[in-house]
Amino acid sequence: MKRHLSFLREVHQRRLSDASYSTVRACVASLVFVLLSINCGPAPKGQYYVPESAIAAAEKNITPQSKQNQPSLPENAFVRLQERPYVGNAFKEPPNANTRGGLDDFYAKTRGTAQHAAIISNCSFDVLKAFIAKGWVPIVKIEFSRGRPEILPLTRYSDAISEVYFQNPASFSERRLSYKDFETSWATSSRNKCVLITPQQLADSDLEKVLGRYLPKEAFQQISMRSR
Repeated sequence: MKRHLSFLREVHQRRLSDASYSTVRACVASLVFVLLSINCGPAPKGQYYVPESAIAAAEKNITPQSKQNQPSLPENAFVRLQERPYVGNAFKEPPNANTRGGLDDFYAKTRGTAQHAAIISNCSFDVLKAFIAKGWVPIVKIEFSRGRPEILPLTRYSDAISEVYFQNPASFSERRLSYKDFETSWATSSRNKCVLITPQQLADSDLEKVLGRYLPKEAFQQISMRSR
């Protein structure tokens, strides 16, 4: 009987010893894991993981291809009237801007002095800018400081100072107006029309090709043209 009791005590002591050893091992392993986590930082999310902040910063520095290819007007442009004698021919006699027809009458009277001309209706100021950027000279009816209306070639614009310039085909002297004054007077006097005198007759496809180079399509869908 005493032998059995002694044996049972021995087995119990071994179990207690083994349990204590296992507990110590578990504690040591946990401590090592914590130390490694502190030193090495969080585990990576993937082999090629990139923080979202870095992705957002990179996207800001990338210009989409579609925006790069969008048409746009230059900030300024001009046409040398001296190099466009076919425009000057229409001004050998000063045009009468006081007629009821205005630019329509001017267009009709240029038949004897200009072989190819076109009258463009429903223009915007940006359309006029596009013509100048192309090297064409839009001719408009305009009024300076509530004086007599005049028909003059619009030869230059500048976004930097927000001004347009008109040139006298006879003397090549210049006059200018602010964008605001020009648009107000042009809408009233010319009714958003202009006349173009060109070396060749213009077709609708020519007009669309030129305007499409500088403006989005919706910016000139409303215009109409008569040409010869």
